[in-house]
Amino acid sequence: MVDMRVSTFSSWRRAAGRRFVWMLAYVAALLAAPLAQAVEAPERAKSERAEARLVADVAAAAPGRPFTVALQLKLAPHWHSYWRNPGASGLETKIIWDAPKGVEIGELQFPIPKRIPFGELVNFGFENEATHLVDVTPPKDWPVGAPLTLKAKASWLVCEKICVPEAQEFTLIVPTAATATRDLDAARIVARGRSTQPAKTGAPARFKRLEGAQYRIEVDSPSMARAGLKNFFFFPHDWRAAEASKPQKLERTARGVALIIDAAEAGFEAPLTGVLRAEYPSGAPVAIEVSATLMDGAKAVAIDDAPEAPAAPKAAPKEAPAPDMAFGLQASVGAATLLAFLGGLILNIMPCVFPVLALKAVAIARAAHADTTADAGAARHGLRDGLAYGAGVLASFLAFAAGLLALKSAGVAAGWGFQLQTPIVVAALAYVLVLVGLNLAGVFDVALGGGGVGQKLTEKGGVTGSFFTGVLAALVAAPCTAPFMGAALGFALTQDAATALIVFAALAIGFAAPIILLAAAPATARLIPKPGPWMERFRQALAFPMFLAAAWLFWVLGHQAGVDTLFSALIGAVALAFATWALGVAYPRSKAGRIAAVAGAVLALVGALWALSPAWSFDPSERVSTKASGPRMEAFSTARLAELRGKDQLVLLNVTADWCISCKVNELNVLRGDRFRQVLERTDAIYLKADWTLRDEKITKLLGEFGRVGVPLYVVYPRGGGEPIILPQILTHSALATALGDS
Repeated sequence: MVDMRVSTFSSWRRAAGRRFVWMLAYVAALLAAPLAQAVEAPERAKSERAEARLVADVAAAAPGRPFTVALQLKLAPHWHSYWRNPGASGLETKIIWDAPKGVEIGELQFPIPKRIPFGELVNFGFENEATHLVDVTPPKDWPVGAPLTLKAKASWLVCEKICVPEAQEFTLIVPTAATATRDLDAARIVARGRSTQPAKTGAPARFKRLEGAQYRIEVDSPSMARAGLKNFFFFPHDWRAAEASKPQKLERTARGVALIIDAAEAGFEAPLTGVLRAEYPSGAPVAIEVSATLMDGAKAVAIDDAPEAPAAPKAAPKEAPAPDMAFGLQASVGAATLLAFLGGLILNIMPCVFPVLALKAVAIARAAHADTTADAGAARHGLRDGLAYGAGVLASFLAFAAGLLALKSAGVAAGWGFQLQTPIVVAALAYVLVLVGLNLAGVFDVALGGGGVGQKLTEKGGVTGSFFTGVLAALVAAPCTAPFMGAALGFALTQDAATALIVFAALAIGFAAPIILLAAAPATARLIPKPGPWMERFRQALAFPMFLAAAWLFWVLGHQAGVDTLFSALIGAVALAFATWALGVAYPRSKAGRIAAVAGAVLALVGALWALSPAWSFDPSERVSTKASGPRMEAFSTARLAELRGKDQLVLLNVTADWCISCKVNELNVLRGDRFRQVLERTDAIYLKADWTLRDEKITKLLGEFGRVGVPLYVVYPRGGGEPIILPQILTHSALATALGDS
C-alpha cells in the first residue's frame, strides 16, 4: 500500500487547510447574502389587528406580459375586513395606484365574501385572511432591464367590538427581463388568492321584481344546482339590492337555482351583478360571479319537486395547516427551527450516514484515549475538529438552501432531494460511495496531510479532514427526510430567504450536534474501547454499508434511466475500482511500473467517466414511472384524483420517490402485502401512488399545497368533503388504519 502524501511543507499545508475551510465558509456567506437580498420579504404593515403584505408573483416581468400583484391581509382572531359591498356597515378595501405611464392596472379583485353578524347588523367581509388581486400589464415598449416601480396606497377597515381604519403606502420595484420569471413564494400567495375567488362561469342569470322590495333572481348553473349544497346567499355589488340581515329563500329551476331576495332599497337597476355563494356539507364555500338581466317570467320549480342533481364534487382541500401545527406548535420561525433541529438529530441514524459518523466517532475516541505527547495534543484539539466537522455540515446544508432559493428565484419548482431527480447526479453520488467504500476497505489510501499512514479522509484528525467528513455526511444524508424535517423545510421555503437559511442552519446544527458534543466531551468518547486491531477491522467492515448504499443508488438509477444506463454505470464503477487499485495496492516501485500503473489508472478513470454518458443524455420522457399495481391501486394523476373526489371516494395518496429511504421503508413495512390490501378492501379505498423520482411539476405543486418540499407525504382524502388527513412520515399500520376508518 502506498501513502500518496508529500511530507515536506506539512505545516504549511495544515495551515492552508484551515484557511481553506474558513474561506469556503466566507464564500458561502457571500453567496447567501445576495440571495437573501434578491428575495427579501416584501414591505409589510403590521398592527395588533392585521398584517398587510403586497407582493408581485414575478421575480422579473416581461414587457407587454401581465403579472399579478396580491394584497394579503392576515387578520387577528375575531377581527374582520370588508367586501366591496360591506353590507349593513363598513368600508371596502381599496388601493390607489401610482404607476409609470403606459402601465395598465386592473380592478381590485375580492375573495368570496361571507356574512358576518355584528350585533343586530350583518356585514359582508372576511375573517382570518383576505387576499386581493390586481392584474398589472407593463407597456410593450418598456425597456428591458429597467425596473418597474409601482406605488400603492392601500386602505382597509378592520372591526371587532370597535372599528379601526388602517392604511399603508407600499412600493414594489419589479425587475424586468426579456422573459418573465416567477417568484415562487409570491406565486403561492397569488394562487391561494385565486382559489378563494368566485368562479367566472358566465352562467346566464335573470331577475324579476316582485311585490314590495322583493325580487327573484334565477341562475342557470349546474355547478350550483348540485345536491348537497346549502346556505345559498346572493351578495350583490350594489348595497341596495339585498337586505344583509334577512335570509334568502332558495328555489330550484329546471336549469339551476333561484333565490327570493329582500332588497334594502328598490332603486337598483339592471344588470344586477354580484356573487352567488353556497357551501358544501363540510362548510367549504363555492361561488360564481353573476350578472343578471331583467327576467321575463321564467317559472320556478318548488325545491321539493326539483330533479335529482348529480353528486357534489368534493371541496378542494383546505390549505394545509402550518407544518408544525401537527405537533401542537404555533406556526413561527422558532417552531420551524426547533423541528429542523430535531429532524437533523434523527438524520444521524439513517443507514448511509451512520458509517461516516461511526468513523468520526472512532477518530474522536482515539484522540480521547491518547497517552503520548503527540496524541495528547490531538486530544486537546478534539473540540476544534468537532467544530470543523460542524462547519462542513453547515456549509453543505446552506449550499443546499442556496441552491433551492436560486431555483425558486429562477421560477423553477424544486424541493428537498431535488438533485437526486437527475440521473447523472445519482450516478455520481453512487461513484462517491463506491470510492468511500474502497477507501475504508483499504484498497487505496489518500491522506491530505496532518495524519499518519493509513488514515483516511473521513477518519483523520485535523481541520481539513473533519470539515470534509461533514461535507460527506451531509452529501449522503441528502436523500433522507427524517420526521419533523419535511414540515420544517416546507415552512422555511414559503418564507423569505433569511428565514429559510435560519431553518436550514438549525437542521445542520442538529445533524452535527452528536459529533460536536462527543468531541467536546473526551470522557464520553472514552466509553468507546481503546484503539487496537479491532479498529482496523471495524473500519474495513464499515465499507460494506457504503457498498450497500451505492447499490441502492444504482437501483435508483436503473428505475430512473433504465437497465442499459444502469449497466453502463456499473461498468464505470468497476473501472473506477480498477483505477484506485492500480494507484494503491498494485502500485509498483519501479519507474516503468509506476508509469504503467498511472497510465492504466488514467484509462480506467476515462472509462468510468465515459460510462456515465448515458446518464448525461437521458431523456426523462423515456422513463416509465414505478406505478402502484394490484386491485384498488393506481398511478397518480391530478385528473384521476379530482375524479375520485368527485365520486365521494375514499383515497389514500402516497407521494414517494425511489431515492427516498424513508419512503421505501414505509412501502416495505406498511404499503404492501395482504394486510395492506385487506385494509383497502374493507374501507373501499383507492390507493394512488405519485412518483417523484424524476422531476414532475404537478407533484411538486401537490407537495406545495400541503406545505411540503420533500417526500414522503401520505394523505387520506375522506368521504363527505372533510379536510385531507396528513399521516406521519414514519408510517404504521395502526395510523393508516385509523385514518382510513378501519376499526
